[in-house]
Amino acid sequence: MIGCAAALRGPMNQIKAFRHEVNNQNWHRVKVKTLAVLRFGGSLLVRSGAEEQESVTNEMPSKRAKSFIARIHEASSSYRQDAKATLNEAKESAKNRVSRWQKKIQGGGAGIPPSFSWRQCMWSFIGVMITHTILSRINLLIQTESDGDLSLILAPLGALTTLQYNLTAAPASQPRNAIFAQIFALTTAILLSYIPNVEPWFRSALAPAIVIPGMAKLGIIHPPAGAAAIVFSSGKFRWEHFGIFLSGVAISIITAVGINNMSDKRQYPTSWYFLNKAKGKLSE
Repeated sequence: MIGCAAALRGPMNQIKAFRHEVNNQNWHRVKVKTLAVLRFGGSLLVRSGAEEQESVTNEMPSKRAKSFIARIHEASSSYRQDAKATLNEAKESAKNRVSRWQKKIQGGGAGIPPSFSWRQCMWSFIGVMITHTILSRINLLIQTESDGDLSLILAPLGALTTLQYNLTAAPASQPRNAIFAQIFALTTAILLSYIPNVEPWFRSALAPAIVIPGMAKLGIIHPPAGAAAIVFSSGKFRWEHFGIFLSGVAISIITAVGINNMSDKRQYPTSWYFLNKAKGKLSE
């Protein structure tokens, strides 16, 4: 029995070793197959994920491009519509302006102003004659004493006397407008002559272009001041001529006040602005 057990021990150990080796080989095969499956399947998953991501990334710019192009089309269509509407409005506005202009140049329904009576014409003749006789004599005296260097500019004063004796009640004829408008006009014209490299012909256009709307803004409209601005913008006159001319304006106002009020149908001025304002302050 002992001999049989000893004899069987060797084959039994060999059988155990063989089984153990077979198990190890099987486990190794399973391990290799598992690793192969994991590696192969992972690469497929990664590749499929990359392809999906690539497709998504490719689709996004296309969608963005499509949306951008759609916005451009919408903007261009709206712009075309707005441009057409604006063009139509401009055409209609131009037509309306042209039609209004055509109606205006045909004139309104106002009649011509009434003519003066012979008596009123005689008063104008007397006033203008006396005033310009005084002014012309003063001009001659100034030229004689200054050896022709100074003079009294008479042309704008002719426009002033036209207002004083033919439009006595007009706001432009009143002493306030006459004095302040002439000061503004002469100052502007003389200052423009100090600007270098400005041609006289351009100054003669620039001076009234500044003075005339400036008088309107200041509320001192006086047509003779526009004429004075043109004359004094030539650059031939100095500040001495400024003072002499204002003296001529003052003389014209004094004579107009004295002569116009001799007529029963005339009154000049319609208001002494500064005197009335001073009286109002004193009465307060």
